[in-house]
Amino acid sequence: MPRNLTLDEVKRILGEAQKVSLRDALVFRIMAGYGLSVGEIVGTPARQWDRQNKKWFPREPSLEGLQIQDLTEDGILVRRKMGRPTQTVPLNLELLRELREFICKRTKGKIFEISESRVEQLAREHAQRAGIIEGNFRPQMFIDFYARHEGILPDALSQVSVAKTERKTMPVTINAHAMAQAALLELGNILGYDTYTSDPRKDPGKQFYEVVEVEGKKTAYPRTLGQIATLEEVPDFAPKRILDSVKKIDVIWFDKDGFPTFCFEVEHTTNVREGLLRQFQISRHVPNARFFIVAPEEQRGKFEKEVATYPFKQLQNRYVFKAYEDLVEFYDEAWRFHDLKSKFQL
Repeated sequence: MPRNLTLDEVKRILGEAQKVSLRDALVFRIMAGYGLSVGEIVGTPARQWDRQNKKWFPREPSLEGLQIQDLTEDGILVRRKMGRPTQTVPLNLELLRELREFICKRTKGKIFEISESRVEQLAREHAQRAGIIEGNFRPQMFIDFYARHEGILPDALSQVSVAKTERKTMPVTINAHAMAQAALLELGNILGYDTYTSDPRKDPGKQFYEVVEVEGKKTAYPRTLGQIATLEEVPDFAPKRILDSVKKIDVIWFDKDGFPTFCFEVEHTTNVREGLLRQFQISRHVPNARFFIVAPEEQRGKFEKEVATYPFKQLQNRYVFKAYEDLVEFYDEAWRFHDLKSKFQL
């Protein structure tokens, strides 16, 4: 199941790479900030594996990778994969400066003398050090990240070592359905779950925008719910008819094996019973999952009345009601913990 990276996670990976190698950080910044493939950046192999004879044989690389002599004052020539035309890609000034620093006195040849397979290995290592994904991290995830964030990049990834993400010190306000969903998604991300939303296109408002500070300048980047969530699709853990119901649940936190751990229905003004029913329909397939109704405090009475009726009373111990105030308190405390954990360099 594809797993989406958040802006914060990409910056953490780049930060880990920066500590070890300027080369690694540059390769990953170009992938995440400009959407170039590994082959377009470092070139493709000059050999191919012959499965029948079980040996390598030489061949002309299909891509040369980024070349020093193709670096200009404001960009670089990119030979694209899959027959797409060669084009000059503009680069921001900070990246150009770092590329020239890395190239040093070399005047021609590849900018990055490293293989595709080594890039893949390094991506896994840096992601693991950043605490993002263990074992199955793929460089393609940087390109997928670019596709989902095109328009706010690459400036949001410049000067990763001094860039920081700012969070509001005042408690967030939740007075709309999408706001509650955004808080639940970010909360799940902080706690290490994979997160899904049934409403990826919704805009939760400015208080959930990503605010990035680079050298004292702050820029806010709008995010939809889909850009906060780490999953675009529900993992295939149950029959299709069950998955069709799962996809309609507002927010779900999945464990690393792809099973729902916590399911949330936000009932801002809608009928509490509908949310309970969607959760009940998947209960047999996720015996350890818990089901939350998140709503204004005045909805608590409706929840208690409905959960005591058939068929929900069979699962009364698995249903939980949380008011917006409860969510806000947990959300703010989780961010404080997250910031302290980062400050402590864990």
